[in-house]
Amino acid sequence: MKNHKVVDGHLLQTNKKYSHLKLKQKNRIAEWMYQETKAYYEKNYVFPNEAHLDDVVKKVYERIEQAEICIPYEEVRHHYKKKRSDLNSRVRRDLNVGEEKYKEKACFMNLCMIQDEQGNVLALDKMNDSYTGTTFPGGHVEPGETFREAVIREVREETGLVIQNPELCGIYHWNKAHTHNMIFLYQTKEFSGELQSSDEGPVYWISMAEFMEKELAKGMKEVMEIMMNPNLQECYMRLEKGVYQGTLC
Repeated sequence: MKNHKVVDGHLLQTNKKYSHLKLKQKNRIAEWMYQETKAYYEKNYVFPNEAHLDDVVKKVYERIEQAEICIPYEEVRHHYKKKRSDLNSRVRRDLNVGEEKYKEKACFMNLCMIQDEQGNVLALDKMNDSYTGTTFPGGHVEPGETFREAVIREVREETGLVIQNPELCGIYHWNKAHTHNMIFLYQTKEFSGELQSSDEGPVYWISMAEFMEKELAKGMKEVMEIMMNPNLQECYMRLEKGVYQGTLC
């Protein structure tokens, strides 16, 4: 029969529109859309964007198939796109009670690649239980500081060097526990002072090739792509299936 197919012994209509569903079916699907949107947000701390709509829609459609509701996947996806703004608002209300609680915190940090006249880079072997590996000097922005002042201070505290004219070349960021963590990436070839290590770990000059062979700290692969490619300015780390995946642009 035209526009029908047999699935598990049932004759299903393949050109059915969402508007053709019964009210009870629509209500069930609406609730599944809400539940899966909420689950996505609780796991990733962000709502699904255009590229990740199918992460939610596929889970909704699994429920639809289990309930033996006949509706094409694209009809469900199209309806979800129309309703996702309302779904996101409902999740915000239900998870946060008040709008003030929904507001995301921000944590500002910095990292600076320093090069000498021979093209060597200043490496830092981070000695920290939560963040280890070879990286560049950097740290947190303190209240009352500009981003530029903060990176100059952090480099001085961790290396003994005073840098001049740090150039902002990109940002590396991610969301975790309702906090948007942002690392501003700088580079410079201008500095003065005497090199000395700190409690953060030993610092030393090393060739770029040798640096890339080190056991780099988490995220440094993406950071180096931004540092070395003038066409890249940003890396957002998105949590997917329990693992952070980087999107460079």
